[in-house]
Amino acid sequence: MNWLLLSFVFALALSLDCFALSVTDGLVYPDMGRKKSFFAAGTFGLFQGLFPFVGFLLGLAFSQWIDAYDHWVGFVLLSVIGLKMIVESSIELAKKKGDDENSTRKTLTYPMILVQGVADSIDALAIGITVRTNIQATADYQIYVCFIVIAVVSFLVSLLGLYGGKFFNKIFRGKVEVTEILGGTVLVLLGLFILLEGLGYMG
Repeated sequence: MNWLLLSFVFALALSLDCFALSVTDGLVYPDMGRKKSFFAAGTFGLFQGLFPFVGFLLGLAFSQWIDAYDHWVGFVLLSVIGLKMIVESSIELAKKKGDDENSTRKTLTYPMILVQGVADSIDALAIGITVRTNIQATADYQIYVCFIVIAVVSFLVSLLGLYGGKFFNKIFRGKVEVTEILGGTVLVLLGLFILLEGLGYMG
């Protein structure tokens, strides 16, 4: 397969995690402005392209360590974020007694976006180790183009997911706690998927 076409295949596969995460953020934080939306999509895209590149630089010397722990780190971070959302929103929902006017929107902060980006992309470290053999590049620049393609495609897919999540939020008509519980559940499931994939049960 042509190296550039294979790069896009890699990019689309890796961007699926970004899509799930960004849909969740759009669903839970629909009031996010354009600046923060582009920052989030840019962060997810950058990390999705950066981590395979780092894995490529580390090479085979660290491949065993990366394979052993990357999926665990992603699982723990995403699960902690997701469970926190579920617990806090469930408590708020129990307190409300049906008065939607008491709902308060939580804000997605820039540090939270960075943590999400790391958690979602760290399992891609291992991809970088095998890129050279899979791409079968005839020139070094083709390897780097592959990582750029992954980052750009992941950015575009993340942006699509964010605005898609905002659209789906309208279906719930601003029910803050419901969307946060749903979003937290998606994050936990995403973390579990990353873990199972890393352990070899899915793939």
